[in-house]
Amino acid sequence: MGRLTLMLVMAAAISGAVFTISTRGAMSDTDRAHAEGQADVLAREIAEAGQSVALTQMVDGDGFIDPTAALGDAQDYEGGQFQIAYSPGATAPGAPVTEATVRVTGSFGGAIHTVESEYRFDPMDAPGPLWLDVPHVVSTVVGSPTISGTADNHPVHVDRRKHDNLDLEGLVPLAELTANAAAIAAAGGSSLAIPEAAAWTGDTGLLEDLNVSDGEDLYQQAVSQMTGADRTLAGDQLVTGNETWGRRRQGDDITHVEGNLTITGRVSGHGALLVNGALSVPAGGALDWEGLVVVRSDADVLPVSLLGRVTVKGMLVIAHQAYAPGGHLDVSVYRDANGMSSSAPGGNVTGSPWGGRYPFFQHTHAFDITPSRAPRGDQVFFLEGGNGGKHENETRFDAFLDSLDPDELIQIRFGNPNEHGFSTYGLDVDGEDAMPRGTVQRGFGAFAQANDPTLSKPFRAGDLRDLDLDVRSLRALRQSFDDPAVCASYPVCIGNDWNRLGSLGLRILRASDGARLYEASFYWHMRRDEEAAHEAEEAAWRARIAAGEAFGTTLAMGGDVTLTYDIGEISELSDKMGFDGNEVVLVSSRSHHETAAEGRANEDGTLVCHNPGKPSQQEKRISDSDLTSHLRHGDTEGPCEDTGGPTGGDDDGGDTGGDDGGGLVALCNKPRRGSDDWWDRNVTVLELPGHLAHGCLAGTCALNGKSTGGGD
Repeated sequence: MGRLTLMLVMAAAISGAVFTISTRGAMSDTDRAHAEGQADVLAREIAEAGQSVALTQMVDGDGFIDPTAALGDAQDYEGGQFQIAYSPGATAPGAPVTEATVRVTGSFGGAIHTVESEYRFDPMDAPGPLWLDVPHVVSTVVGSPTISGTADNHPVHVDRRKHDNLDLEGLVPLAELTANAAAIAAAGGSSLAIPEAAAWTGDTGLLEDLNVSDGEDLYQQAVSQMTGADRTLAGDQLVTGNETWGRRRQGDDITHVEGNLTITGRVSGHGALLVNGALSVPAGGALDWEGLVVVRSDADVLPVSLLGRVTVKGMLVIAHQAYAPGGHLDVSVYRDANGMSSSAPGGNVTGSPWGGRYPFFQHTHAFDITPSRAPRGDQVFFLEGGNGGKHENETRFDAFLDSLDPDELIQIRFGNPNEHGFSTYGLDVDGEDAMPRGTVQRGFGAFAQANDPTLSKPFRAGDLRDLDLDVRSLRALRQSFDDPAVCASYPVCIGNDWNRLGSLGLRILRASDGARLYEASFYWHMRRDEEAAHEAEEAAWRARIAAGEAFGTTLAMGGDVTLTYDIGEISELSDKMGFDGNEVVLVSSRSHHETAAEGRANEDGTLVCHNPGKPSQQEKRISDSDLTSHLRHGDTEGPCEDTGGPTGGDDDGGDTGGDDGGGLVALCNKPRRGSDDWWDRNVTVLELPGHLAHGCLAGTCALNGKSTGGGD
């Protein structure tokens, strides 16, 4: 019994020892799997970080440059390393590189992640040194001005859309417009471009980087982005001394002259100069500007006389809004505190001044000239200081708010914002940060609902303090003239249409379900009984033009005028005015990942030379499954040729030496992990620090003083 007991005890002890060894082995495998999983994640992160770093170094001026010039071919990063390979696209000699491929390989703990991306450089662009957005121009040139498109060879651009839209061909033919503009361009040593309408808009249009539709849009956008740090000069301005406008280093100051500007002294500045009227620099006067100069008017005649010394480095834009007479701003109001429905879009008309006979609650024709209170109704006031605005009689907005619970959450939405009329809005909500005037085109900015700039964030109805909308251009609103073929009873048909026939809308929504509670619709309207008077006015207008009365832009230039296109000066305004600036477009991207476990299993794969012929070339062993991919990316099978740099390990078991980074040193790979995982290998001097950081040991492996083989 004693011997049996002893044998059982010994068996239990042996079994326990075997169990302990097995458990330790399992724990070792688990630790290794965990470490390899972390290595996989870190290799990906290192590759992505390296890609971002490389991209920041690639972009320079108007194209790409080799990022390895600043970063080198490889960088140690967070215990691992990333390597960069740059391949520029084909370009003409001396031309900037606008297409390039970058391959970044991140490695950590035996895991390797490669990201290869192709990029296209999309430089910021604009029409040129002189952009005429006018219905007609009469030019006078004295001497030899200079109009330069610089290396980009940008010509003088004329936008013919206003000429076409006003049907001016019979009065001032396009050929006459072309001849006058061509005389300016030729005298300045430039050329002329008169693109068709489609060339100005769209993703590849002339104005794509400026994100505007025409010269008027550019002017209105600049005005809308002015802050308290910018300069507004009210009324006509005569400068007889020396003035400097816009000196901030970043070059995004905006100076707005709200009338004619005459300079007999000197004005210099930087940023954007906006003139809402005539611009005159007579002999003896001087204008020196770096940036954007926009001269704008809606009068029949816009004089621009540059006979003194004028230097504009950037772009000069003349935006003339000379329209035929006729038409008015109409405003219709609809409301229902319970929410309007698509079956009854007009809402509740109880208490309407119109006796409830129409789908609108209130309607005002010719709002621009007939509101009950000043100012004239181009700017419609809904609420001022929490009380009814100047136009409460027309908007009934304060009365509508009183019908709501002050704690009810509401939102404001712009309906059909494409019919914006270059309108700006004023909004103040109690408890919110100060909200400067914004544009309908740009929406509510930081106060917008996520991913929808036309919809405001929710707020309590009782917190709304101020709300107004200022229509800057009636002609840019939706035209809704009486037409029996479309609607026999304007404005009734607009109220019956759930979308108000596409007109600009200012809507109040219930935040909980989006129900429409209030809407004011704005459109350009002419009644049928006004058509005869309008036609007579327009006929007289055209007769005056035909008789030689001045119409359009009159542009005079002297020999001391220098207009130089400089996109760099324009790009300084990008953040403030919403320009795109230089863009890097990702054309395609692909990635490859070798896990740490795969790397361990593939140590005996095919030997390839990575980045052959480059200072960063190195030899790797690649699994058969990944070999084709590596060869496709430019690696070559077999050892690297000697370039005097690192050549990797060739498994010859010896140290070829050398302090230049090209020699090999013996290394014990994965020591203390069991004899099956040990082996001797050779690595380059360049690779040695990374291997040592991962736990490898310099020299050959040994167990109880005996080498495990591989390198000896």
